[in-house]
Amino acid sequence: MKIKIALLLITVVTIAGISCSLFQTEVDDGEDFLPKETDVPGWIRSNSILSYSGGNIKKYNKDYAGLGIEKFTYSIYESINNSDIKIKVEVMRFDSVLNAYGFYSVKRGQGIFDIRETNDFSSDRLSVIQIGNYVVCSSTDSSAENGDSSLHGELKTFSKIPFNYIGENYMNYKLPDSLHILKSGDGYGIIYSINQHAKFSFLERMAYTQWKWNNNLISVFYSEYGSFYDAYEVFKKNIVDTYIVSSSDGIYTAFKKDDEGKYIFISVKDRWIFGAWSIEEYNEINRIHSEILNKINDYNKKNVK
Repeated sequence: MKIKIALLLITVVTIAGISCSLFQTEVDDGEDFLPKETDVPGWIRSNSILSYSGGNIKKYNKDYAGLGIEKFTYSIYESINNSDIKIKVEVMRFDSVLNAYGFYSVKRGQGIFDIRETNDFSSDRLSVIQIGNYVVCSSTDSSAENGDSSLHGELKTFSKIPFNYIGENYMNYKLPDSLHILKSGDGYGIIYSINQHAKFSFLERMAYTQWKWNNNLISVFYSEYGSFYDAYEVFKKNIVDTYIVSSSDGIYTAFKKDDEGKYIFISVKDRWIFGAWSIEEYNEINRIHSEILNKINDYNKKNVK
């Protein structure tokens, strides 16, 4: 009798495990998240649904490789009334909330915005929404039928629909406090870039934003590493012959005048690399340097390990 009960329990647990696995597979299937034609009256899918996982994403877009995308699915929709009007919808599941936010923030670009539980941006050509570790991006190169060249409303609708299917099945982790280090009262949002930035060829995982400084806009940034040695090695790689280098109190700084006639600097202290660009006056470099460093020091004091 005991053997029969034990076998029954094993069977029940096994079936439950299989059911959970099937359910998880269904939930994680990006194809199920794409808008159905019944969700968007007046639109039809114009191509097959394509999916990529992990490193295979580079087959679709090499710029998407290394961004932490675990699952990627997309399709193209066209207007029933005009086949030249098309909207591409991309559904992405990331390996972390931070990487999902990073993709969203880079797509959104610099400007005034806050970090929210639901991050949402839309324009005439693009709509991107990030919730947890999911991002949905809808984009178009087409013009609206009414001639105003805007598909703003349609793009936003296409981006919202997948989250009806995703539901609560997303990571609900808080973004790291360090992301707010450079936040100022001006309201400019923080962008988190995993890939190398155009200003610094070897700098990755960089948080940057804009500050109003003497009636001008400057861009400020930081990147955190595991140790001073790691940070210093990256710092050296980003310095070319045109930079002037100095050091004081364990801080190494390099600056130059860029092609636009404005100043740019990059510094390293402890495990932090930080700096700024689009600086109008040379004598403002030290003041901006001190302001960034003070914010990093304040963060370090509050987060002593």
